[in-house]
Amino acid sequence: MKFVHASDRHPAIATLQSRLEQELTAGKRVLWLVSGGSNISASVQVMHDLEATITSRLTIMPVDERYGLVGHPDSNLGQLLAAGFDVKQARLIAVLRPDTSFEATADLFDNLARQAFSDNEIVIAQLGMGADGHIAGILPNSPAVASPEFVAAYASQPYQRLTLTDHALKRVSAAYVLAFGEDKQVALERLTTKLVPYADQPAQILKELPEAYVFSDQVADTT
Repeated sequence: MKFVHASDRHPAIATLQSRLEQELTAGKRVLWLVSGGSNISASVQVMHDLEATITSRLTIMPVDERYGLVGHPDSNLGQLLAAGFDVKQARLIAVLRPDTSFEATADLFDNLARQAFSDNEIVIAQLGMGADGHIAGILPNSPAVASPEFVAAYASQPYQRLTLTDHALKRVSAAYVLAFGEDKQVALERLTTKLVPYADQPAQILKELPEAYVFSDQVADTT
């Protein structure tokens, strides 16, 4: 795990875009896991900067989703598309489907995710990190931290959450984490200097990945 000091998100966006471009240009099949929240504008910019001709080998899937009707206001994927995300020639995997229960959606997401990981040669995750140390939709001490499944589904107000678990994240080839703002300082300090149980700070999973780059205005470079 490496930390990259950046005053804003532009270096992270450029680095992630360059990595996707490199892998796709080399002819690799790439799965890009995208996040919601403050990552949305970054994802829109990254996709805007990718040449359309290389995106046919790209598959895009949310790392977590909030259950509800297709396109509901709190949907991570719905917010991404509303922000102007241009799929180009890539394959976009939507987790939410019409007339599908929470339980059935969890099963669908699990199957789609397992297949997507299997079908692609490189898995690149774009992640955020909460002030509480959560990553993806894995909240501290939630059912997701103990789930034996590829995808966990659980209720945590105000959402019914669907998220890839550590079993999926451990198969990520490279993670690019955007963690900006003073509210992330304590969580970043715990991540950099302390051995915190995964259940208490799910972001600790980053230490187990082959490549993990944390971009933040709250840490010093370790690259």
